[in-house]
Amino acid sequence: MKLVCSYCSIMLWLLVGCIGAGTHGSIKGYRYAVHKDTLQRAIMEILRHDPNIRRDTSLDYLGSSPLLDSGALGNFSANDNFYNDIKHYMTITVMSGSDTNEYTFRYYGPDEEWKTENSSAIFICYANDKSGNGGSEGNGGVTWRTPILKKKLTSVFEKEFVSKVDKLLKMNHTDEN
Repeated sequence: MKLVCSYCSIMLWLLVGCIGAGTHGSIKGYRYAVHKDTLQRAIMEILRHDPNIRRDTSLDYLGSSPLLDSGALGNFSANDNFYNDIKHYMTITVMSGSDTNEYTFRYYGPDEEWKTENSSAIFICYANDKSGNGGSEGNGGVTWRTPILKKKLTSVFEKEFVSKVDKLLKMNHTDEN
């Protein structure tokens, strides 16, 4: 019996470890009762005017990744502008006191839904502090097993970014995850 329980535990651990393999997963999400375009305009307004939030714009001339527009899946490099194309993903650096964290977030859902849905959301895909601690839910860097790190990273994101989106949209977000 003990051997069967040990075997089942190992199989369960392997199964859980494989879920989301090759994908970033979602560290935490934030939903708003507005269309995606309205949410995106509010986010871009904050990025233009907040000195504590920076975004590398050097690859903006590439526009949205055609692979993202087509719904293609796979591993893509930053130099494809995949994780900072504004339309689907955005990578930002957020400074708060002595903290400087990098976040990559994504607008939830495919392009087709953005045109018809009356709500929209962003979710954190990757989060790292200035020491490189973090990662994604998919790679095991920020999961339920790292609650202190997850709280530290999401707290700064919420204080310095999400609260400003809430204020600009004149509504509170709904937490997801």
